[in-house]
Amino acid sequence: MAIYHFSVKAISRGAGRSAVACAAYRSGEKLVCDYYGIEQDYTKK
Repeated sequence: MAIYHFSVKAISRGAGRSAVACAAYRSGEKLVCDYYGIEQDYTKK
């Protein structure tokens, strides 16, 4: 029987992190943050 594991961590902008950057890194895609206008590209990951 498999043991399920799930972990959640808060992403705070005050610490200099971006939810869009984290999502782009995890998915390996290019995403654009509408708030900052910055493009996060992790397609070559």
